[in-house]
Amino acid sequence: MNAEDVRLQGRRLAGRYELEEEIASGGMGTVWRARDEVLGRPVAVKVLHERLAGDPGLLDRFRLEAVAAARLSHPAVVRVFDTGIDERVCYIVMELFKGHTLETMLADRGRLEPDEAVRIVGSALLGLGHAHRQGVVHRDVKPGNILIDRDGFVKVTDFGIAKAAFAGEDLTTTGNLLGTAGYLAPEQVTGGPVDARTDLYAAGIVLYEALTGRPPFQGGTHIATATARLTTDPVPPRALRSGIPRELNEAVMRALAREPDERYRTAEEMGAALEEAVPAAARPAPPARDGGAERAPTRSSIRSWFVIPVAVLLVAALAVGGFWVLTQVLDDGAGGANGETEPSRPQPLEASAVRTFDPPPGDGEEHDEKLGEAFDGDPSSFWTTEGYATPDLGGRKDGVGIVIALDSPTELGTLRLQTDTPGFEFSLFASETPATFDLGSPIAAGTAEDGAQLDLGQVETRYLLFWITELVESDDYRAHVNEIEVFGP
Repeated sequence: MNAEDVRLQGRRLAGRYELEEEIASGGMGTVWRARDEVLGRPVAVKVLHERLAGDPGLLDRFRLEAVAAARLSHPAVVRVFDTGIDERVCYIVMELFKGHTLETMLADRGRLEPDEAVRIVGSALLGLGHAHRQGVVHRDVKPGNILIDRDGFVKVTDFGIAKAAFAGEDLTTTGNLLGTAGYLAPEQVTGGPVDARTDLYAAGIVLYEALTGRPPFQGGTHIATATARLTTDPVPPRALRSGIPRELNEAVMRALAREPDERYRTAEEMGAALEEAVPAAARPAPPARDGGAERAPTRSSIRSWFVIPVAVLLVAALAVGGFWVLTQVLDDGAGGANGETEPSRPQPLEASAVRTFDPPPGDGEEHDEKLGEAFDGDPSSFWTTEGYATPDLGGRKDGVGIVIALDSPTELGTLRLQTDTPGFEFSLFASETPATFDLGSPIAAGTAEDGAQLDLGQVETRYLLFWITELVESDDYRAHVNEIEVFGP
């Protein structure tokens, strides 16, 4: 830790953000794990390096871009909460995302299988597409800015910071971001106008590196690396590694076209091409790593007003991490008193993961620490929503719920619910992909009753969303889910 970092250790910014531990450092600044004392929650705080904070022009640009980034609200984007200057310390407050970067993953594993690379980059494209629709171009898409948590959730971070650093500067004299020159689009190198296609070029480089284990352009210096793309076409990924699907090879090469007009026009178009090249249904689960599986959500062609990036985490033990693997109960096959076999009973379906979903403007969590209590076989314990001022969740959002991921597409029969707060309203939604639920098409809906069993209509699906839309009054408005069991037909 250098002298600047020692100075910041334990510092409280704006009277509320207490810096606890440095967790990362880069060309623009350091990232700290911090605590928001006003809201009582952990956050990440990025502090600009002291040498940069002394540039008034950069500070003005930084503030404007942080405000623009704060307007982004998408599950695949790290949220920006606040920004400010406190006694020459310029900072930006963000969601604390617990996981690792794609850069770390590639350093550890070298390269990824095509299905896994497409899952991760496709998920990042969801966040980029949202930003582009809001008029925000990232300008610094790279493995270090793509985050992946233990459940495979993917988020893009550092929106707007690259623009603040580069504005009004010449690339050859700006030292702040030359370390990422390998991911710049040709128009960034030449100082031309940038737009969404600039980010798609960088996403193509990230995918190229994930597939082959090396970036497409390499030079002796940052400048040589950056300028090589102006005159040289990259070696096709299939020439460096066999087994890459031809369609995926073509998609990468189109993203890396020197002329923006020859690239994909939108993140959605590029994501669709990747999905077609490596269809979700054809993708096997990634191999287990450190006792679990790294799974990243995929893009879906289904459109709805929100996207839930849900991925499968193979749970190694019943009591670990708040997740619970539903125990499969097998009929012992013993005959009855008359020696005849008893009729078979519906079996609880085995789930690979469960997770809460709290959409914007929620904070992304809904008592995650209690989620395991809805699946622990003990009806006296429960998962609870937060407390709200009105039955419609305070009028702030349309619902909150739990996503249940099954091991594979499975035909559903019934759902059994136990609750000690009967009367709340809920719906159930199914999806064949881990990315999207269509809230316009519930497979079932009802009013919660303790011990109720709901017919799911023998729908075949892999992902099930239990979606609570109206609460009941206790001390405030909330819902308890004591137990959920999903059965086959």
